[in-house]
Amino acid sequence: MKKLLDLVDVSILQEIQNKFADATSVAVLICDETGVPITEASNFTSFCRYVRSSPEGFRRCMLSDEYVGRMAAQRQRPVLHRCHSGLVDFAAPIVLRGRYIGAILCGQVLMTDTELNTISDMRMDKNQLELNTEELWTHYNQLLFKKKSEIEAIAELLFVTANHIVKICDAYLTKKELSRKSDKLFKELQRRTQLERDLKETELKFLQSQINPHFLFNTLNTISRIAYMEQAEQTQEVTYLLAKILRYSLKNTEQYVTFEEEIEHVRNYLLIQQTRYRHKIDFQLEVEKPLLAMQVPIFTIQPIIENAIVHGFEPSGEPIHISLHAYQTRNKVIIEILDDGIGIEDQTRSLPSKKLKQTTGIGLANVDKRLKHGFGMEWGIADIRKREHGGTKVNIELPVSG
Repeated sequence: MKKLLDLVDVSILQEIQNKFADATSVAVLICDETGVPITEASNFTSFCRYVRSSPEGFRRCMLSDEYVGRMAAQRQRPVLHRCHSGLVDFAAPIVLRGRYIGAILCGQVLMTDTELNTISDMRMDKNQLELNTEELWTHYNQLLFKKKSEIEAIAELLFVTANHIVKICDAYLTKKELSRKSDKLFKELQRRTQLERDLKETELKFLQSQINPHFLFNTLNTISRIAYMEQAEQTQEVTYLLAKILRYSLKNTEQYVTFEEEIEHVRNYLLIQQTRYRHKIDFQLEVEKPLLAMQVPIFTIQPIIENAIVHGFEPSGEPIHISLHAYQTRNKVIIEILDDGIGIEDQTRSLPSKKLKQTTGIGLANVDKRLKHGFGMEWGIADIRKREHGGTKVNIELPVSG
């Protein structure tokens, strides 16, 4: 909760205080929850000004103001008490949403002794203030006497004024809360709009890359048959794998597939790359069996594997091992992808949103966005980091389904 000065402008408090002082002809001061004045004093008596001119007197006045303010907050109504100098003060608490944030203090008056019996007393020795006694008494003799009934009537009016300040503060808080909610909603709408735009752009790029699928498949089947007749087994195998990859790739990019289908696609992709680079690429795919039926967005894994080859293998051409391990903890699914290639430049990247090269038309950042869109903002690519002995580690975290 903010402090009183954070919730209402001091000029507004000063105006309220001055009008109250003019109407009641008593000294008025608004302080915070610790007794520290917020406003300039109105109608302060010369006696109190003189007492506060002493460092010890000022300290005692702060203590007295804090005491009566907190007493009023505890009782949730105006209270009367005698300050350390023996004057009658009264306070109304400013309590916002159950929290004491300040008080309006009034008083600096005298009452007859018979009326003082019911008022709490915290008087201290004035001799410790190091003030001129004669001048102190001169100021004291100028103080006004007021009846207890007058003071109680002023105190009730003070309570109404304090509640008016509370309403001003509450209106400010409500406005801020609504503004925060509006900003949050606006940012969420921006995020969703951007995500939809990214998905549409991805879909458009994907559609633009399609050159008559039937023609492609027919051509690949023809190549496969020729390879079979020529007994070119490796050519036939690569052609078969490429056909499967194309068939998988032509699915809608917003479509969900089983994790088993995604892993099969990754395996086909890696087998082709193995052939292309003469077995310099080695891989291992391990998935806990219960996870195979889990639904994931298409192209969740393959862009990350391709990123490992393009950035971790191709620049050097040195052999690389790529491994994938998918397992379930108590409350989430973790997909860990490791390679022992060159590794990323930075030691640690907690998010993939930095502009990594987009090798698939989808890219790591888009993979993360699609996972967050599908499962929630707390899920997606949780970590990308350089491994201690070389290579890169990518962790994906997804919720446990079912």
